[in-house]
Amino acid sequence: MSAKVKNAAFLGALVCLLALPALPAIAADRTNVRPGWNLFTTQQDIDMGRALADEAERTLVLVTQPNANTYIDALGKQLAAYAPGTKYPFQFKIIDDDNINIYALPGGFIYVSRGLIEAAQNEPELAGALAHEIAHVALRHGTAEVSQAYVDQVPNAARGRVNVRDVMSRLNIHFDPDSIALNYSREDERQADIVATQIMADSRFDPRQMSNLFQALQGDRSNRTAGFFINHPEVTNRAAIVRGELQNLGGVPLNLRGDSPDFHSVKERYLLSDAAGGGAGGAGGTFGTPDQPSSRMTTYQGRDIEFRYPENWRVSEDGDSISIAPDRGFVNGSMAYGMTISTFQPQDRYYGRNSFQTGPRSSTNPTNLSRATDQLLDHLRESNPNMTVAWTDQRRRVDGRAAIAMQLTNDSPLGGRETDWLVTVLMSDGSLRYFVGVAPESDFSRYQRAFEDIVDSVRLER
Repeated sequence: MSAKVKNAAFLGALVCLLALPALPAIAADRTNVRPGWNLFTTQQDIDMGRALADEAERTLVLVTQPNANTYIDALGKQLAAYAPGTKYPFQFKIIDDDNINIYALPGGFIYVSRGLIEAAQNEPELAGALAHEIAHVALRHGTAEVSQAYVDQVPNAARGRVNVRDVMSRLNIHFDPDSIALNYSREDERQADIVATQIMADSRFDPRQMSNLFQALQGDRSNRTAGFFINHPEVTNRAAIVRGELQNLGGVPLNLRGDSPDFHSVKERYLLSDAAGGGAGGAGGTFGTPDQPSSRMTTYQGRDIEFRYPENWRVSEDGDSISIAPDRGFVNGSMAYGMTISTFQPQDRYYGRNSFQTGPRSSTNPTNLSRATDQLLDHLRESNPNMTVAWTDQRRRVDGRAAIAMQLTNDSPLGGRETDWLVTVLMSDGSLRYFVGVAPESDFSRYQRAFEDIVDSVRLER
């Protein structure tokens, strides 16, 4: 379906990401990590961070692809909403660098390298890296390290107020991997892991994904990770720290957020195009055809639906909509390969533009399956004027319930035409659950079996 179809627009999904309401903190005996001694006020943290950020942006090459920047800033700010202490003006930007690194400047100025995003296998792993850096900011580790270095040179400084510029000048603090403000101790790392576990759990990400990423980076002894371990010394048994704090929090949260197609669009489309010379427009790069759906299936269990899907595809949720897609299944935020499962609420009206319906057209039963499907098609046509119905089969069943299946054609985000396989089933509350399998016309036959297997496996709440 095109980018205008419900829940398909990339930036629309980001608006939802930013608009997610704050969830209540997990009620448990979490570790209370207190920031260490510090010469500076929290406003001075921001002042120092801003000075370093200004210098950083004169020396670093930043990714200019707008969707990538919007995504990383949205994800970072959502996590930062759960950070303890001062609410710093967090901002998140991407460095155009293949090396794996991430910098957290005092006051909330965070820079993540393209290489680190490419190293992350999924959105929860990337969220773990961001949560760890947010924790460094919240715990004021950067200015605490600067404070200690300054009093070592000026012992009486602890008794009076200090000037940020004077301190930076005396200690020769600049934006540099070796800067005092960016070099953390092993105790800093341990504390950041604890608070990052809390941030991840509160925002419904699996904190264990964070230790998975760091463990993978520790196993990579190439030059790509050298800078990362200058700033982030290795911590013994990092996974045990995360597990211990999870136990304090009462265990892994329920209703964990899974992977996100937006993450893979950024990683495999937008950042690839920027690195290939797409620049701000992001027009460069090659999309590439996704891998064929695996014949081995895995199970998704939701609040009111269960189904099986190819194990090499990924599931993401956005409100009442579920996306199941392979890597590289999204192009510019629109699904080119995969399936969307969503809900439509029919109204007590009938538009009458769809020719497939049989039987009398009456408004006395607005939740009739055929009439509800007609309304869904009218709704989809409002944002997809080139969508047409190729054929209809009203004899299908989904989990024993009467269903309608039809094949549509539409414009593909890859260019040319796509085939959309639409299946609708009426729920007991009068809502319409629908399934849309999408692939370019030339590839549809290779994906149809996977779409049918997903729908055939569906179990709906009675």
